[in-house]
Amino acid sequence: MVKFFIQNVGIGIIILSLILLPIPMYSISYIGTYNQVNADNKLVIYTYEYFFGLTNETLSGGVYDKIFTSFENRYGVDIDIRFFSGARNIFLTALQEYKAGVRTADLLIGIDNIVVQEAKKAGILVKINETDLQNLSRIDSDLIDNFDPDLYAVPYDFSPIAFIYDTQRINLTELKFEDFYNQTLASYLVVEDPTLSTTGVSFLLWQIGVYEKILEKDWKEWWSKIKDNIIVTKSWGEAYYSYFLNEQEGRPIVVSYLTSPVYHGLYENTTRYRPMLVKYNDRWYSWFQIQGIGIVKGSPMVDMALKFIDWLLSDEVQSLVAENDIMLPASTDILNSLPENIKQYLVYNISEIEPVNNLVSVQEVYDNIDTWLSEWQEVMTAGPSMLPLYMISLVATVAIIGVLYMFYRRKRVKM
Repeated sequence: MVKFFIQNVGIGIIILSLILLPIPMYSISYIGTYNQVNADNKLVIYTYEYFFGLTNETLSGGVYDKIFTSFENRYGVDIDIRFFSGARNIFLTALQEYKAGVRTADLLIGIDNIVVQEAKKAGILVKINETDLQNLSRIDSDLIDNFDPDLYAVPYDFSPIAFIYDTQRINLTELKFEDFYNQTLASYLVVEDPTLSTTGVSFLLWQIGVYEKILEKDWKEWWSKIKDNIIVTKSWGEAYYSYFLNEQEGRPIVVSYLTSPVYHGLYENTTRYRPMLVKYNDRWYSWFQIQGIGIVKGSPMVDMALKFIDWLLSDEVQSLVAENDIMLPASTDILNSLPENIKQYLVYNISEIEPVNNLVSVQEVYDNIDTWLSEWQEVMTAGPSMLPLYMISLVATVAIIGVLYMFYRRKRVKM
């Protein structure tokens, strides 16, 4: 009986140990949707939902006509637009179709600083000759250098990443990353998973750049100290709408974009939500998330695709960015002439913000992003040592065995 009991207790210890093992919470796996397109000489565009506020239900009138219908009329071409939930899904769908040898998009619009590096590694983008784009000279050269100086894609808008806070629930005047070591402040914060969200990975690069290049500290220290108090979500939408704007969740600080208050100001007529950057050495720092457009290799519409890129960089379209895409135009002239009713919501003078992109080069991101994401997962999934629990469990089990064995011996003696 004792032997039988010990055997089963041993199994129980193994099961208990497995239960107590830390389980990874995040995954770096992505699933794209396969979508074969019969373009029939159409210009096929893959972009993100709410590109300039557009969805499948708004493919006519308003800003759609200003950007797309006017281009169709000017060049006698039909445009086929497909929307996706984020930059990575745009890229992954095009990559899957490209590898399958089927007709895919001609243009990918909305790929950001990180996704463009993935696309370059995959070899699915056409290198653009700057002489083919008349309006490229209008684009800020720093944006080009920090996005892709090799011109496999070109930027059309951008925004510094920022902490957005609710002034009715919390007051912030200055901020450093280390301030979140305060558990109360950290308990107000919502961030996005960098393995799943482009906003999240931009935030991670902001934090890595500050810690590694300015503070000269291990960037993982910050996440280790605050991870038990923050909320990490799968997407920007979940962070912003499910937690930040939902007051019942008690999270009045969210990682978003410096431009986010522009939407609330223009369309909700409120200045309640404000941006906050981090300040070191009397300088404000942020990571600039840059969005770009690239041509898919093998496209039969390269010439028309180049014309559309040039159109997207024109003053006519760039002047629509701030109010409709809720980002900042890549055109230097249009950026410098933003109307006051938009600049007031930005709070900061863009020229006075130091881009962390200047501290972490495109090549450094290209070489290290996979490692950084893997290390982030390790930090976030690592819990306190389970050895004390195992020892307590083992000691308790041995004690129980001892008691039962003594009970068994006494019973045998009485018999």
